[in-house]
Amino acid sequence: MMSFKSTLAMLSLATTAAVAAPAAPAQAETITCPHSQIRREVTTALPGGWWNTPIVNSLTEARVANIGGRAALQCIYGPAGSIQRYAPDGATCRVSGRQFECNSGAASGAGARTFSTGPLDIPQTWTADLDRGAVGRGSGVDIWFQAETAELLYLAPRNGAQLGVGDRRNRGFDGCRGARFSANRVSLRDIPVGSYICAKTNEGRISQFRVNAVSGGSPKTLKLGYTTWQ
Repeated sequence: MMSFKSTLAMLSLATTAAVAAPAAPAQAETITCPHSQIRREVTTALPGGWWNTPIVNSLTEARVANIGGRAALQCIYGPAGSIQRYAPDGATCRVSGRQFECNSGAASGAGARTFSTGPLDIPQTWTADLDRGAVGRGSGVDIWFQAETAELLYLAPRNGAQLGVGDRRNRGFDGCRGARFSANRVSLRDIPVGSYICAKTNEGRISQFRVNAVSGGSPKTLKLGYTTWQ
């Protein structure tokens, strides 16, 4: 008959093994737009003598958009319109050229769920809400595209939100959750195009955005792609 001490030892070993078990590796998936061209035409029946000229356009760009609070992958075909699908469940997707790179598993954080995601085009002196994906709304905003002069441009946290610049690489949910955050503003010179920046929203969520572009001329528009996790 097994002794009480032996039983405790086996339970201890089992607990240690469970804690030491490695996390499931992140799963990466590349999703491409299904067509290089699409055709748009009127399908409603027309009376005699009337006709429609179809519009055919090639793929121009890919976007990650927020549709009904869920991340959607959009393929844009100019005047011919767009087609879209939802991102895979539990995955965080980003645009890579004209396709999508989606990661799920440990890289996105165990149990991490996307709260909102998509592009943000922030005009100079405007604000943005990283929880709702909205530009120019008041009390709930998290970041401000601040301009002291035409050359001195900053991204400043607002309403208790914080930024974590770090090494500007793509850290995902787990990396941003452990980032060092600050309420200090950041010069755009220190976060050039291609930088990934972690954020903690004023509602306490973990977020990350990528600086996709800064328009030329003045005033400028700051173009970001962001994901905020639940």
